[in-house]
Amino acid sequence: MSRSVPSQPYRLYNTRLFMYVLLSLLMSGYDAVATMEHIRRGVATEGNPLMDSLIQHNAVLFFFVKMVITALGLMFCYSFSRRRVAQLGIKTVAGIYALICVYHTFIVFFE
Repeated sequence: MSRSVPSQPYRLYNTRLFMYVLLSLLMSGYDAVATMEHIRRGVATEGNPLMDSLIQHNAVLFFFVKMVITALGLMFCYSFSRRRVAQLGIKTVAGIYALICVYHTFIVFFE
């Protein structure tokens, strides 16, 4: 007879850090949509040449690639979230995206 091991619910190691991950993904999505809108209006350009060529080719693919790259990077960092450098990486990404979102909001209201 095999004994079944009761399944343990997955517990987040650091809930606050996970919220930084989710917030970063949300801000990344805002960044992508706002960038596409600013390019459409002619008030901004994509700063990354690789992503610029992608956005010129297919906006939906641009959004998908941007979100996947961001999610994979954040998931990688979160998988090492017991290490201080990974925690710092996640918080840095969230801070950078916060500044980018302020920039996009500035363009919306003042351009």
